[in-house]
Amino acid sequence: MPQSDPEPSRPTESSARTRDHLANERTFLAWIRTSLGLIGLGFVIARMGLLLRQLALVGGNPPARVPQGSHEFMITGIVFLVLGTLFCVWSGQLYFRTRQAIDAGRYEPGTATVTALATVIALGGILLVGLVLWST
Repeated sequence: MPQSDPEPSRPTESSARTRDHLANERTFLAWIRTSLGLIGLGFVIARMGLLLRQLALVGGNPPARVPQGSHEFMITGIVFLVLGTLFCVWSGQLYFRTRQAIDAGRYEPGTATVTALATVIALGGILLVGLVLWST
């Protein structure tokens, strides 16, 4: 008679904890990618005003016709740079807090993080749309 396979073993507490820590690390790295994206976007936006001004001057437009919004692009870019930096710091704090909660066996997923990120990105997108429409 062929031998039947034993029941699949349940993951040990140690392997489940390891899996949770690895998921926490992946989440941290996703936050870091988001932070870098915001920082990169901020840099590009800050330089957009300078580019528009230079294109207007090279195109022969008199200084009075230099596109408006160059200062607004700089301010918006700096806001995104600061947000990206803050998200980087926040993600590190969130990582260590989650790590401690996993080790203590009291982890609860938080909705505040998701709500905060979605709100900031949505408001930033609306701000960018307004800035682009205003500068044309």
